[in-house]
Amino acid sequence: MNDSNHNNKDSINDLHAIELTAHSILSGSLDNLNDNFESLNQSQIILLTRLRIIENRLNSFKKSIDSNVIDEKKLLEIFDKIHELSKRLTKNLQKLDQIDNRFTKINEKI
Repeated sequence: MNDSNHNNKDSINDLHAIELTAHSILSGSLDNLNDNFESLNQSQIILLTRLRIIENRLNSFKKSIDSNVIDEKKLLEIFDKIHELSKRLTKNLQKLDQIDNRFTKINEKI
């Protein structure tokens, strides 16, 4: 242990006072700068990954458009389902209005 302490003191004594001053002034800034670069590198990796995912999705979409894989029968079935759901939603909204009106009347009586 004494040898390691002695070696550390020797290595500090080997440095010029200006070097020690510059190191003490810049070391915090350099550590902070290193952390910032590491954070930037991680952000770039995340962005590149997201860009690849978007690119793959766009290529897949382009292939499906180019090959025109949309079946008209399936498309009509989907439109029919949407139309049916729209009707059901309209009925539910009407029922909700009726309930709201009843609730308002009950509140007025109270």
